[in-house]
Amino acid sequence: MPSPAAVVGGALGAGAIGVGSAYLAGAFGGSGSLEVEIEPTKVLLSADSKFNTDYSTNNLIGKDYGNYLVAPVGSTTTETAETNNKAWWDWSYKRWKRDFANPNSNLSEEFKDASKVGSAFSDASSSSAALNKVCEAVYKKAKTEITSEDTPNNKAKLRNDLFKYCSIFGESFKTISEVEEEKSNYGSGNFGSDNTHSKTLIAVTGNDKFWAKRNEEFYSSTGNKKGDDSASKFFKKFYDENKTKKKNIRERCKEAYKKPSSTAASADESPNLGEVTKFCAI
Repeated sequence: MPSPAAVVGGALGAGAIGVGSAYLAGAFGGSGSLEVEIEPTKVLLSADSKFNTDYSTNNLIGKDYGNYLVAPVGSTTTETAETNNKAWWDWSYKRWKRDFANPNSNLSEEFKDASKVGSAFSDASSSSAALNKVCEAVYKKAKTEITSEDTPNNKAKLRNDLFKYCSIFGESFKTISEVEEEKSNYGSGNFGSDNTHSKTLIAVTGNDKFWAKRNEEFYSSTGNKKGDDSASKFFKKFYDENKTKKKNIRERCKEAYKKPSSTAASADESPNLGEVTKFCAI
């Protein structure tokens, strides 16, 4: 797990993941209110001092996605907890309330109504209905709880809600299987058209905030998504050719989706499943 900066600033964080003012205005229906449109600073889950203890079990949602999820309370020490993230949870709760009020919203069981999400924030251990506590409960679920085989179902809905209300992305993102017009472009026998892989690989159509964040990770000198990795030959070649101008990794994933899914060993012109999953899936 990479070690991100402990606190992601509102303006800085928004720029880092490609969330501009147009997105923020759109999230609130173009209300024009700076109070709700400026995303507060937040502490990431992986930066919490208790992260390695609370999320030591493999395949937990929080363990695998801690670099993208917002800490339930904020930065903590062994003695005290600081409510650094309260303003952020207030901000996210306003977004959830707008969706809840929409009769066409399609929320998961965990987020579906006011009995499940009754307030924005609580630092009390006995509270379970505040949004930050609802998200924390999801963080401690197995990753299989948001791995959808069929769409729509509660796993798909929960994945959408997790990344919309609990993460730096502020929205969910679609896999290839959810963008039918894209899947048809990849040809039989390739990664992008495979019925299994297309359910985990992120579509190159849309998903701008995901790809902006992944590009940042790809060109970083640290972390498990960095492109400077000689074992991933197909993506290492792209990194070496683009590390100065930082061409978006989305373009290499698009090329990878058109390659045979049966490839066992990584090569400059042909990736294997391990590296495609590493760089092109969440």
